[in-house]
Amino acid sequence: MRITALVKKELKHFFLSPLAYVVMAIFLIISGWFFVNTLFLSKEAELRGLLDIMPLLLMFFIPALTMRSIAEERKIGTVQLLLTLPVKEWEVIFSKYIASVVFFVVMLLFTLFYPVLLYLLGRPDTGMIITDYIGLFMLGATYISIGIFASALTSSQVIGFIIGFALIFCFFVLGRLEPIMPVKIQPLIESVSIITHFENLLRGVINSSDLVYYLTVNLFFLTIATYVLEERRK
Repeated sequence: MRITALVKKELKHFFLSPLAYVVMAIFLIISGWFFVNTLFLSKEAELRGLLDIMPLLLMFFIPALTMRSIAEERKIGTVQLLLTLPVKEWEVIFSKYIASVVFFVVMLLFTLFYPVLLYLLGRPDTGMIITDYIGLFMLGATYISIGIFASALTSSQVIGFIIGFALIFCFFVLGRLEPIMPVKIQPLIESVSIITHFENLLRGVINSSDLVYYLTVNLFFLTIATYVLEERRK
């Protein structure tokens, strides 16, 4: 299948890229520092301290991973060559999304050392840890869809990073501003805030509304990224 071939191409690009490994290494170092620091301060066998900072960390690291996805290929002209092949725009976007998500999952797999350490030191809630990682996966996947859309808008990786960061920051700020906003619009802000839905999952309860929200946002940004690519092809 064309999708499979494209995904393999993108995965090869990721796992042979020094930048991707640099981003992963820095992410693991910083997240590890927050985990250890919080663990010894709170003296509790939980991931809460790390998870509270994770939306902010991923706000920087995900755009750094996705900024090359379309922008680099547009800059060197390979995206035009790719689109002359019998592939559709959505297949190009979707393959880059899947490859980015796979690489992000690999990053998360390395962080499994943290819950393993918690089990050695105490008795953490297994169900809570599972929902925490589901929340991290959904958050990261959503950031990735936004980052790929941002990359599709420009041929500059730096601009792609800035646009991706700015869009994610807007969703992040919405959740933080909710308490000070007028009561009438608080439910609306809550419904569109990425962080609010993430925090819902951190409470240990998986609601279908939260999953539907993340799937909808992912689909929305991947769709408009496809539209942007289609317009560039004309």
